[in-house]
Amino acid sequence: MIDYTAYDAEALALDESFRAWVLENAESLFWERWLAEHPEKDAAVQQARRVVWALYRAQEEISEAEVDEAIQQLVQRAEEGVAVVPLWRQTWVRVAAAVVLIPLAGWLIFQRNFSEEVSSYHEVVQQIKHEVKLIEFTNTTSRAQSVMLSDGSSVVLQPQTRISYPTIFQTDKREVVLSGEAFFEVSKNPEKPFFVFANGLVTKVLGTSFTVQAYDKDQEVRVIVKTGKVSVFTREDPTADAKQKNRELTGLVLTPNQQVTFRRADSRLVRSLVEKPQLLALSDIQQQSFEFRQAPVSDVFAVLEKAYGVKIVYDEELMGACELTATLGDEPLLEKMHLICKVLEANYELIDAQIVVTGKGCK
Repeated sequence: MIDYTAYDAEALALDESFRAWVLENAESLFWERWLAEHPEKDAAVQQARRVVWALYRAQEEISEAEVDEAIQQLVQRAEEGVAVVPLWRQTWVRVAAAVVLIPLAGWLIFQRNFSEEVSSYHEVVQQIKHEVKLIEFTNTTSRAQSVMLSDGSSVVLQPQTRISYPTIFQTDKREVVLSGEAFFEVSKNPEKPFFVFANGLVTKVLGTSFTVQAYDKDQEVRVIVKTGKVSVFTREDPTADAKQKNRELTGLVLTPNQQVTFRRADSRLVRSLVEKPQLLALSDIQQQSFEFRQAPVSDVFAVLEKAYGVKIVYDEELMGACELTATLGDEPLLEKMHLICKVLEANYELIDAQIVVTGKGCK
């Protein structure tokens, strides 16, 4: 196991696993957990993320080896005090001239003005207007107001929220632009994906219900899923166009009781459970009983997973046979987990929208 605590930002940017996490959201469980355990490394992680994204976005058929070489040579030049030649004049790396180099803690990072790069409400509206005529509605009252869309979808707008949408969805996709907070109930149509553009974040669904919180003054955008599945990705994602054209849900996919927080300053997406997971409104579990009599903990966790739509990760070989006798009522899910873990002498934590349970098992 690699000891990443000894890695600085440069070393992280060079690491294959780290780059896969940044660019493809691979191994997210490991990296989110590692960062939670080592909050002192947050600054180095964010610096490394900026380096990786800047190189990836600006590349012109640049290879992985060239990326490594580019970072290493930049660091070496900074340490030797050599003047940095503008990137567009260097033959050893083909990246965009817009990337700027600055010294920081003995090495170089790529600095970008994210506030300028994140597409604003008006910019996205202008882009969509080229394809279809839009109308705008703003909730200037002190209470929530509803808007019905031509496909039967409904949007509940909170005060000081505005939305732009077509009078009729005529193309092969449904697109709206949001600034503020709104709850969407989208009519299902797999052939015509539904997109919400909000402060640099794109939410894509085929038919589901969810909340988007994206006020212009806030540094974070949040998407909270109530039913169905939701895909999210950033507008600056180099594969954003492909994800929009794909009729499947790609990107970071969320399910009920999950949410994602998009940090606009560093383009970071963090998936997590909602604060109070709710029971799924499904007919086969509406009368779900949480009364257990010498039930294997594997069965208990399976019931909770089905009832709340939340993944519970544990060592089944070690803990699956542990038996539990308990009557759980209408306590919130995390309260149920607390009681179960207390009986099992175990612990749980929330990692990447999953509940991870650890314990010594049963003798």
